[in-house]
Amino acid sequence: MASPKNLSALLIDNEQKVVAWGYDARRRALTQIPGENAPRYYSSFKMGLMEELVCLLDGDGEEGDGNDDQDDEEPVADAEDTGEPGEQEAVEAPSGADAGPEIERRILPPDLREMSVRKRSEALIEAYLHCLYTAALEEISATGYSEHDIRWCVTVPAIWTDEQKQTVRDLAIRAGMPAEDGRLILALEPEAAAHYARASGVNVEASDGEEDTDLTTPGCRFIVVDCGGGTVDLTAYENDEDGRMVETGLPTGGPFGSDAINHAFRNRLLVDRFGKPEIVESLADQTPEAMLELSEAWERAKLDFGPDEQDPIYLGIPTAIDRRVGPQVRKRLARKQLGVTDAIVITPAETADLFDTVVPDILDLIDGQLKESENTSQPGSTQPLVLLVGGFAASRYLQHAVKEYVEGRARLLVPPDPGAAVLFGAAYYAYAPQTRARRSRLTYGAAFNCRFVDGVDPEDTRWTPSDGIDRCRTRFSKLVTRGDLIDTGTEARASYLPVEPTNRRMTIYLYSATQPDPRYFTEPGCQQIGSIEVDLSKAMAFAHGDRGVNLYLSFGETQIKARAVVEKSGEEVSTTIRFTSDY
Repeated sequence: MASPKNLSALLIDNEQKVVAWGYDARRRALTQIPGENAPRYYSSFKMGLMEELVCLLDGDGEEGDGNDDQDDEEPVADAEDTGEPGEQEAVEAPSGADAGPEIERRILPPDLREMSVRKRSEALIEAYLHCLYTAALEEISATGYSEHDIRWCVTVPAIWTDEQKQTVRDLAIRAGMPAEDGRLILALEPEAAAHYARASGVNVEASDGEEDTDLTTPGCRFIVVDCGGGTVDLTAYENDEDGRMVETGLPTGGPFGSDAINHAFRNRLLVDRFGKPEIVESLADQTPEAMLELSEAWERAKLDFGPDEQDPIYLGIPTAIDRRVGPQVRKRLARKQLGVTDAIVITPAETADLFDTVVPDILDLIDGQLKESENTSQPGSTQPLVLLVGGFAASRYLQHAVKEYVEGRARLLVPPDPGAAVLFGAAYYAYAPQTRARRSRLTYGAAFNCRFVDGVDPEDTRWTPSDGIDRCRTRFSKLVTRGDLIDTGTEARASYLPVEPTNRRMTIYLYSATQPDPRYFTEPGCQQIGSIEVDLSKAMAFAHGDRGVNLYLSFGETQIKARAVVEKSGEEVSTTIRFTSDY
């Protein structure tokens, strides 16, 4: 297959070794001899990092039969949702990747299938990234470039938490990618797609009384709707006077990608045709390759389905499934499909009903972003654009629904090959980022021990360290406020002093809040999201009162970053930031 992208898929044998990846994994899964010891096919594993959403879609989140389309991992010049089964996030493919290049195969944990959805997802992502990294490095090195000449870019959904972003970065490093900031970059998927649309010179036809424009024109307002396999992400921007992107609203999104339609196809449509959920589950367990084949046939038909379609969709029932269905199932098929028993027949109304599993939710998200854009627009502002990208964006049904919904409020723009927008855009972003400022998703602050205020602070928060001064131990030291517009490259600064003179390290607990100005980190809406470890070794020669450090945090980047400087000496000290998975 001639494509700049590859599938996020793995084929793993019963010794837990990766035997194939990408398109080659899917090809082998479809052609291998079925059996209990046959290699197991895994795809769409990125959504496992959002375990709570996987459980909503998939019950127990079990995967591996080729039909658990959870959404997938994606690196190098990106990984974009394509909306194709087991491909949810395709990645840049080294030439010949579909032929299955021989690379070092990592052995996965022996209890892979018994792991939690989250842990299994992490193991699969790391194994896949290692396959990708090794193959790409081999090909690039063959052209004369050094490993140190390569910059790697991994894309993530805009709605992900800081912990989920950190996890992907850690997995990429464990897979072999460099740890340095400048050589391993994380990009937000909608933002990467916007870079592609801007760089490709997509021209926007003018409305009445307006001039043609493009996405680099100063003052241009646009909303990126990234519709992939697992999630739909939305971000809104307005170009500044230099044509650089400024985020105008908070990112929104949810588990409304094409996977949800695939789950509805399996759990509603196929159950209706075969009669019982247990029958569908049995077929998936006993004939996983055939179920994968049926799912792929549905995927192709789904993207071609249009709003005015009059003809039903016919999906031929694979031989392995046909051999296993009994006479009662055949009678049911005949009764529900006007006598047809060798195919799954889906009427236009049924297909539209499957799409409506997610389309109304997507339209609601677009409406929210449009209202935000309308509320912040200035007199004389041009009509906003809705940029529809991602593999699911290729759906004619979805395009029609969005176009009708935004009529009169915005203009719809679908770039060429919307499924590749994040892939190519990540490469542009990695070398020439055009985002000037982003909005803070939450209010961020740190726990600190402030002097206790009698009559104000709760008595049970009072404590007295060795200096004899009563302090409140639950105060919230605000760094940025939810919705603040933060320029990339700028840092929030706060000064901290270790409470005890014997402390050689200082742990600063980082909190988020949904309200703008909490006094205590114990208030509703506040949550610990991580901690920052500061090494005080270089400050220990100073008196206790001179050991204060200035903590600098970047909130305008893709990830929150921290550094610390000793106030008295101006020397930077070792600082480590870690995020918790409990938020």
